[in-house]
Amino acid sequence: MDDARAEQKERIFNGISASPGIAFGEAFVMNVEDLAVSEEHIAPEQVDAETEKFLAALAQTEKELQKLVRSLEDEIGEEHGKILDSHRMILKDELFRSETIKMIKGKKVNAAYALSLVLDKVLTTFANIKDEYLKERAEDIRDVRRRVLRNLLGQRVEGITSLRKKAVVVARTLTPSDTAGLNKKYVLAFVTDAGGSTSHAAILARSQGIPAVVGLNDISKSVRPYDDLIVDGITGQVVVNPAPETVAMYREMQARYNELEKNLLTLRDYPGVTLDGHQIELSANIEIADEVEDVVSHGARGVGLFRTEYFFITRNTLPSEEEQYRYYSSVVKRVQPDPVIIRTLDVGGDKIARWVGDLREANPFMGWRGIRFTLARKDIFKTQLRAIYRAAAHGNVKIMFPMVSVLDEVRLAREICEEVKDDLKRQRYVIGERPEIGVMIETPSAVAIADLLAREVDFFSIGTNDLVQYALAVDRGNAKISYLYDTLHPSILRLLRDTVAAAHKNKIWVGICGEMPGNIYGALLLLGLGLDEFSAASYLIPTIKKIVRSVTYDETRSLVRKALAMGTAREVRELVDRFIHEKRPELREFHPEAAS
Repeated sequence: MDDARAEQKERIFNGISASPGIAFGEAFVMNVEDLAVSEEHIAPEQVDAETEKFLAALAQTEKELQKLVRSLEDEIGEEHGKILDSHRMILKDELFRSETIKMIKGKKVNAAYALSLVLDKVLTTFANIKDEYLKERAEDIRDVRRRVLRNLLGQRVEGITSLRKKAVVVARTLTPSDTAGLNKKYVLAFVTDAGGSTSHAAILARSQGIPAVVGLNDISKSVRPYDDLIVDGITGQVVVNPAPETVAMYREMQARYNELEKNLLTLRDYPGVTLDGHQIELSANIEIADEVEDVVSHGARGVGLFRTEYFFITRNTLPSEEEQYRYYSSVVKRVQPDPVIIRTLDVGGDKIARWVGDLREANPFMGWRGIRFTLARKDIFKTQLRAIYRAAAHGNVKIMFPMVSVLDEVRLAREICEEVKDDLKRQRYVIGERPEIGVMIETPSAVAIADLLAREVDFFSIGTNDLVQYALAVDRGNAKISYLYDTLHPSILRLLRDTVAAAHKNKIWVGICGEMPGNIYGALLLLGLGLDEFSAASYLIPTIKKIVRSVTYDETRSLVRKALAMGTAREVRELVDRFIHEKRPELREFHPEAAS
């Protein structure tokens, strides 16, 4: 570090943890700003040449994207290549092409300016949309715009693929085609202004074990090329030009983290059993089939939540029954005899599929989503169920319906399941004869009628992410009230208690697939509440297993009894802190404050 850089003041940015780990490196600031395009009037005889120039740029961009798709599929699997489908569809869109050519001919302007006018008009419609999925689609359009313009203007795209030495990637956002260039050989970590923990970039980072922090607001404008960075993907913090003492502190944290990860992985083949012999199943949540190797390597007992919508929303057309069958089967075969819980399509809310049409709603999280959508689109629902039943012939498959709020939804969905099974049998398909059928408990109404639902299904899986949002009337995306979103709120603990009691009274098992088991507070309380299964991100399984194996079931039940009498989430948190301090000090390394 030279003297000028040594004099620079340390700065700290706080964002959202997208992929865990700690990384050190120089900043590689991506050149992704929109190109300035000027209006140039052309003579009538130049129109054809300018049109050909535009079409040639589209063809060149298509070649670039094909190359990126091949690279992505070779590196981390075929499914990731599909995230670039939207880019290629934009390039092939007849309206986009014809409108640009019409602009060139009608206004007698250069192709670059015509292209910008057409796509800027489209992007204007996205400007005030709050929906996160649609915002990502706007980024797809911007990415295509940049690529075509660079080919029109003869400029090279400066992206991650141009990296030739190890660095921390800094960007305003990372589009799917950007992340196609993520190579662990050079990318130590990445940080972005925008994005969330479920963005394409975050999913890819986790699948490759690359630390990442997103949602940093304006870090791309604040960091200069070659600035020294520390990326803390555990707490969501980024340090720019850290002081020597900060570097030393994080080096020690990194060593502790790496040693802890190494030690935790030694538990891979051990069961999730408490000191007094109470066993709990520990499963993994996955977004895509390629993540199944992480399930196995981290010692999870199968898949507790297979979010199938990712396979749908990254495409421009509906996947066929055969495509879905092969996709689900690849996971089932890999983890059998352990179970795979396949959640039926949960589009709507923040997950909009482009083949659905206009799903913009005033309040999408309480709108046409989950089982409400699939019961209305029985064609889509039946095709998916056919694929699931066929995949069930290869292992232990369970089917789960999301966003249940009334009993009739479950009864109708089960009737459709029986219809699908009968059709498959008549057509002489080999199918799983009786996969267990369950529902997600993620609405307060589902908790209120949990005793009735339990008579209709084989299991419950509690989705705490939505249940907390609905029960506390808190929009997690609203920064003004996000402080109210707290899984330790006494009302949430009581809802969980009531759900477990209803399930066990009716002799069905109950699991949890939200984010709550991923921290020590949630893990201890959920254990004491009597849940039978935890499902979490694969990388969290060793930590949860260690916590479970370090306590007795009786002491966590006692802890829960006290927590249920508390009046605030703060009091619950303090109660668990005292328990750890007095009874299980060896668990302090898993406390949130231990990471700082």
